[in-house]
Amino acid sequence: MAELPTVGERARAGDERIAGAGWRRWLIRVRAYFLKEVNEIRRQPLLILSLIVGPLLVLILFGATYVNSTPRVRTAVVLPAGGVAGISEEQIRQLIGLNFDLRLITSDRTAAEAQLAAGELDLVQIIPEQVRMLAREGPSPQIEFRSNAINPLTEGWIQYLAYAEVNEINKEILRITAAQAQQEAASIRVRVVDAEGRVTELERDVSEARKQAAQEDLRNLGGFLEQLEGVLPAQEVLAASGGDLARIRPTIERLKGSLDRLDRAIAEDRLDEIVSEIATARGDLQLLNGSLELFINTPPDRLVSPVSQSYSNIRGGAYPAVVYYAPGVLALLVQHTAVTLGALALVRERLMGAFEVFRVAPVSLTQLILGKYLGYTVFIGLATLVLIVAMALLGVPLLGNWLQFAGVILLLIVASLGVGFLISALSGSDSQAIQLAMISLLLSIFFSGFFIALDSFAWPALIVAYAIPMTHGLAGFQQIMLRGIPPNPWIWAGLSLIAVITFALVVLITRRQFHNA
Repeated sequence: MAELPTVGERARAGDERIAGAGWRRWLIRVRAYFLKEVNEIRRQPLLILSLIVGPLLVLILFGATYVNSTPRVRTAVVLPAGGVAGISEEQIRQLIGLNFDLRLITSDRTAAEAQLAAGELDLVQIIPEQVRMLAREGPSPQIEFRSNAINPLTEGWIQYLAYAEVNEINKEILRITAAQAQQEAASIRVRVVDAEGRVTELERDVSEARKQAAQEDLRNLGGFLEQLEGVLPAQEVLAASGGDLARIRPTIERLKGSLDRLDRAIAEDRLDEIVSEIATARGDLQLLNGSLELFINTPPDRLVSPVSQSYSNIRGGAYPAVVYYAPGVLALLVQHTAVTLGALALVRERLMGAFEVFRVAPVSLTQLILGKYLGYTVFIGLATLVLIVAMALLGVPLLGNWLQFAGVILLLIVASLGVGFLISALSGSDSQAIQLAMISLLLSIFFSGFFIALDSFAWPALIVAYAIPMTHGLAGFQQIMLRGIPPNPWIWAGLSLIAVITFALVVLITRRQFHNA
């Protein structure tokens, strides 16, 4: 015969049934508020269209019309009255038109500056007549850049492009100068080869008749060396090329000293005392001859630009601007939708007197808020799915894990809803809630890293930045979608912390409002 349960066992079984029934009642109440919110949203088709179709149209418009983030600088170039010797107008268009929107080439500076002052141009470049001259003494030629920019980013871009343009002009001037120096050095090299034979003759006895001719040869060679020094590029250019080219000028200086000493020795009839000096001069002439041959045969571009660059992107190339900004647009639209819905949720029911009904209803405040969270999360999740499909049609990749992507979206929605509900709890009217929601939108645009990198701000602004859900959502979306790597742990922690803190604050503030209702 089966044993009957004891009194303690029956009591425990009863407690378990009561606990199970309590949890079912708790979930039923949450479900009731969840269905209430879903049905309220479902009965507002215009709200659905504005929150889904509106962001979708923004995303499509952004992807279809965005072309370039580089400022277009409308530019005029003012040339001297007779033009620039050796530089054609077509060469100027090719050089300056690479970076600037060249609208006008003129010799009338007054007219160009009048257009600049009227806002028809952004920049005027005044090219000096002696731009190709190498200023060895006195001030160097200057290209004058006159701007009418009011945007600090545009002004910074103009200054960078002006720096790059002047560098290219200097490089071209040096290249032309080096090519001319090579042509003149080729003719001087013939003299150097001939002088080497004349110095070799000094190692033998020199007759009285040849002394005067030898001195004349040495002095002519000294003049050729002076001429060679005048046509050679600066020592910095030759030193940058390295090797024998860097030794040309020091060799010339040694040779000039040797030639002076040999000239004096011939005049004083003591050549036999400076045999080593003659051998040194002959060796320097041989060294100079080889260095000049190398200099003449070196391409001018190599002389003025001995270092070149090589760039590669391990991904093959950066994304187009539309693709790069798409995760930020998605994060912004998700957050703004959630904040807008949440900002109107509690304030609307408080103004309608629903709080009095909820206060006497057999339901807790936590169940009420959780139901609202669930209802809005489902709706915003569906709207986000539509946006993701639209982004896929625009060619935006998703290289990372789908589950991690869904997790970041869910946390972003919950954290954004928390911000919206907090705004709703603090607002005294619909208009105030909408105003605060717009302020949150502006903060998100400027301080989330969407357009301006967070590194550009001082640390007090970072406190605001990291309190914005979009900051973490944007970083997470970029890592998952564009890099294909898991989100940084701080992203999960940041969104979770925002969600928990806002939920606790909403419950605390709303409970006080419940008691005062």
